[in-house]
Amino acid sequence: MRKLLFLAVILTIAVGCASHPPDPAKFMEEGKAKMDAGDFQGAIRAFEEAIKAGASGPEVYFLLGNAHLQIGQIEPAIEAYNKALSLDPGHLGALTNLGTAYYTKGELEEAIRYYRKGLEIKPDDPELHYLLGAAYIQKGLLDEALKEMEEAIRLKPSFPEPYFGLGVIYKLRGEKEKAVEAFEQFLKAGPPQDPRAVEEAKKMIEELR
Repeated sequence: MRKLLFLAVILTIAVGCASHPPDPAKFMEEGKAKMDAGDFQGAIRAFEEAIKAGASGPEVYFLLGNAHLQIGQIEPAIEAYNKALSLDPGHLGALTNLGTAYYTKGELEEAIRYYRKGLEIKPDDPELHYLLGAAYIQKGLLDEALKEMEEAIRLKPSFPEPYFGLGVIYKLRGEKEKAVEAFEQFLKAGPPQDPRAVEEAKKMIEELR
């Protein structure tokens, strides 16, 4: 009887001390909270732990890519976005941000390719039209850029950034009055606008007048 009781005690202790497998959802929430707090390295660690714990959908790789991109880690971001797209080829966020990763890297043809893929899925996305227009500006394709900026504005008149893009296009074309008008519209359209772009727009207006 004692041996049986002793065995029962051992089994109870073993069951009570059994470790639970890590919860990927917990790591996902932790990663999102760290992203919101601006702790992108912490977010990367949390999303990587989520993957180790079994998170396997496209969203975890998309968020991991975003965290890498925020701190300029372009190659890991590209790898994460490609993984997300391998799981969901129509993931609009991954397509858009993969384009932005290539834009940041200076590989404009690749950026344009992914922005266009995104527009095939959502042709009425003003942000994608703006981003494509920005890539065209960098390529010197001003007619194409103008078309994209105008489409972004048509779809969302309150979206500030395309007005800045118009200002740049008109400035490059030597159309000073139109450039000033566009930069002024950019300043009126927000907030929020990128503070650096606000200062640049003010500087451009002074130079062009």
